Amino acid sequence: MPHRALRWLPAALAPVVVAGAVAIPLAATASADLPDRSPAEVLALVAHAKSLPGYSGELTQSSDLGLPQLPSTGPGSGSQTASALDLLTGSHRASIAVAGTTRSRIAVQDPMGERDVVRDGDTVWLWNSAKNTAEQVTVDTSALPPEQSTTMTPQSAADEAIARITPSTDVSVETTTTVAGHAAYTLVLTPKTDATTVGSVRIAVDGSTGLPLRVQIFARGAAAPAFEVGFTQLDYTVPAASRFDFSAPSGATVEHHTVTPGTHRPTSGTALPAKPSVTGTGWDAVVTIPAADVPAALDSNATFLRLTQPAPAGGRVLSTSLVTVLRTGDGRVLAGAVPQSRLEALAAQG
Repeated sequence: MPHRALRWLPAALAPVVVAGAVAIPLAATASADLPDRSPAEVLALVAHAKSLPGYSGELTQSSDLGLPQLPSTGPGSGSQTASALDLLTGSHRASIAVAGTTRSRIAVQDPMGERDVVRDGDTVWLWNSAKNTAEQVTVDTSALPPEQSTTMTPQSAADEAIARITPSTDVSVETTTTVAGHAAYTLVLTPKTDATTVGSVRIAVDGSTGLPLRVQIFARGAAAPAFEVGFTQLDYTVPAASRFDFSAPSGATVEHHTVTPGTHRPTSGTALPAKPSVTGTGWDAVVTIPAADVPAALDSNATFLRLTQPAPAGGRVLSTSLVTVLRTGDGRVLAGAVPQSRLEALAAQG
């Protein structure tokens, strides 16, 4: 499993990303005939979608951040860094089924196998067919659920983006469209600050149900999305209860954990460190992981070295169209949707 500190990296970058293309397009896109709605009315539609009785469908997620495709990523990878950066470099297809607020199933199709996350009430199963491993996580109903997958859904990506709406964000509704056969509004979030690498976030919102159907994140000045997740098929029929049944296959390695309020899913019996510190708010926020929580072996990791370049002040830097990650000479990790110069300035302040 990844080092406990590196488990924070995708989670820390998710609000920043709100983060090789797949072989098929996400969905045919065309204009749709919907009544005019204001941004506030479309946001109200999105909030209403949380009470949907259920749905199922097929998803694709792709990233085009200017990074090389990593052969070591995927379900059988033993690379800690590759696992932590999977969100930034991976492309995935997945199926999803949701019934109410306590039942869900996400099955991610990898080249060498499948990863499933199945939630039924307070029980969550995490299954990896390539490794033949399963984790049963019992979640206290008052606790946050464990991380579900390195694959975002349109709903989770939209939640991350909408949570960042502040006075520093312009919100508008542009042309209507059709995604996976459903007419949708295009909600556009545009940072007012030029201190971020994010140019805009475009969210296709089902005009009838309010469910986010597709999220596209554009780097500043870019014509094509750097990150995209959306439905290719979607059915609002409530899935059968049997869809959320799971039993570990015979011979699988099974672990059992319990998550209670104020804790996170343990890794090899060791609790996760506190969340990284955050400098700033909104689109140009930067997260910092202290050196004590970053493994020293990172500096000799082949995947890390392949993805990064030497930084002028020491350490190494990963630079993408949306996200920059700086590993300082003294061992800290800083990350944000900001230019490299901002990370270097913050690192110099100590």
